[in-house]
Amino acid sequence: MKLLLTSAGIENGSIKKELRRLVGKDFAGMKMLFCTTASNYEGGNMSEWLVEDLSKFKDLGFEIDVCDISGAPRENLLPRFEAADIFFFEGGNTQWLRKCIKESMLENKLPRLLKTRTWVGASAGSCVLCPTILNSVQQLFDEDFNGAPKDGLSLVDFQFVPHLDSPHFPKIRKENLENAARSLRELDGRKLYVVDDNSAVSVDEDTVRVVSEGRWLEIQNEK
Repeated sequence: MKLLLTSAGIENGSIKKELRRLVGKDFAGMKMLFCTTASNYEGGNMSEWLVEDLSKFKDLGFEIDVCDISGAPRENLLPRFEAADIFFFEGGNTQWLRKCIKESMLENKLPRLLKTRTWVGASAGSCVLCPTILNSVQQLFDEDFNGAPKDGLSLVDFQFVPHLDSPHFPKIRKENLENAARSLRELDGRKLYVVDDNSAVSVDEDTVRVVSEGRWLEIQNEK
């Protein structure tokens, strides 16, 4: 399984190089399913980020299928995912994205699909891969969606926290994260990777490493 958990997409050369290493070939002509679901829930300036990310991937040479899984018929979704080489899940509201993945019936298909494909997440599109998405750390983002699942997809065994020290997310600071992690410890006891917008966590089968041109933290929860 190959995953690239980013805070803000392909923000620099190091992250682009790591994606190239994960996919193992040139980007030109590769098919990308570009999932907008998390950002569609937020609206507003999320649309600006979405357009910027879409433009970056087009410039890299990807052939892009833009998809909102909350609106697409279920019978059409799986063939679109199967036709893609890479899945890019945009940022936005993590709880909404998780709910839509569960209701789309894709959840049970993802482990099989990801045996031969790469998942790239930005913010919510990365957080949703974790064991939990409603916890003391995630609450620092002040997201709100009633009726959302608490569990993530559990495709990684750590918690991912984006936007370290971002002016747009004033609570995502080292002290706040360490305090919030004390409550999370009772929930799952796993470590946290916290990255800024110029960093990413790369998962290549059993190998996990941080790629960064900025700042990042690893917070280990010891029971």
